[in-house]
Amino acid sequence: MIDNLNKAHGLLALDLDGTSVADDYTMSQASRTALAVARRNGWITAFVTGRRDVDMINLEGAYELVDYFVLNNGGKITRCNDHEVLYNDKVPECAAKQLIQYCLDNNLSLHITDGDSWLVNKMTPDTEEYAEYLGVRPGVYRALEELAFDGGIEAFTALEDWRPIAEYIENNLPEVVYTLSEPECIDIMVKGTNKWDTIKRLMEIEGIDVENVVAAGNYYNDLDMIRGAGIGIAVANAPGEVKSQADYVTTRTNNEDAIVEIVDRFCK
Repeated sequence: MIDNLNKAHGLLALDLDGTSVADDYTMSQASRTALAVARRNGWITAFVTGRRDVDMINLEGAYELVDYFVLNNGGKITRCNDHEVLYNDKVPECAAKQLIQYCLDNNLSLHITDGDSWLVNKMTPDTEEYAEYLGVRPGVYRALEELAFDGGIEAFTALEDWRPIAEYIENNLPEVVYTLSEPECIDIMVKGTNKWDTIKRLMEIEGIDVENVVAAGNYYNDLDMIRGAGIGIAVANAPGEVKSQADYVTTRTNNEDAIVEIVDRFCK
């Protein structure tokens, strides 16, 4: 399958954290150059990530690096050259309110992200640290009445309190799903949201066949796109279960410019 890849016109779909950026969330000049090479060679490029809009602030020049952002683990597609949102699937208002009220009633930390808005119901040390890193402080909500629901909510995140929240979702909210996007962190989206299904939307937009899709990731929320792509890649720092389902495993980790290896191997 690798040898038959049509390299004249393809889609390079890259997870961000743990794959394209180092552990300090920075992207080296070598990796940036590799992305530019792929695009010059006719590849459509996309960051496919659990990040929300606010999380992209810390990646310098992000909109110039790729053609598309696929955010919220597949819930949203933004075209980078004009920032136009092409697809946005939200958690329905009724389910969103039920989840928020449960967390408020039980003093569980729940992050709400919708567009550029970032809200939390309590400021934990982890939230304080992340806010300082981003240079953006979230708003704080204490009641449902303080929130606006424009057809629903794009995504939620739970960190230290994720286990009881995950259990509540499983038992009470059939229209909502969650995924473990990194250790001790879940992303919460509308049911049916995943990275691969949204990559297929990009394939339709760009007229790209599945055999011409290269997708790379490092964690369990990347498995669907690794399995589905013409070439599914796990980076060297991925867990064994992720590596076992990939067509190719890099020799480099995310801290060693794994995407340089990917572009050199598949996009030149």
